Amino acid sequence: MGTNLKNNTMKKLFETDFVIYDRANDHVLQWKSSEECVIFGSKEEAQEDCRGNEEVVKCTDLPKHWKEVLINS
Repeated sequence: MGTNLKNNTMKKLFETDFVIYDRANDHVLQWKSSEECVIFGSKEEAQEDCRGNEEVVKCTDLPKHWKEVLINS
């Protein structure tokens, strides 16, 4: 009972998925309409949307609490 299952499958994070992360403010770029994290399929695509002090980070390299947000969304 301790695992979080969605549609009977465990959601995983992949090293090939990227997010835009603001390390100084501990924030991942999210969609305004749903507040879900924006996940990019390539590093180059994510870099095109980076601003200011944001950086492109593999989903698997995020802090633990952000990994949990992605897995549970």
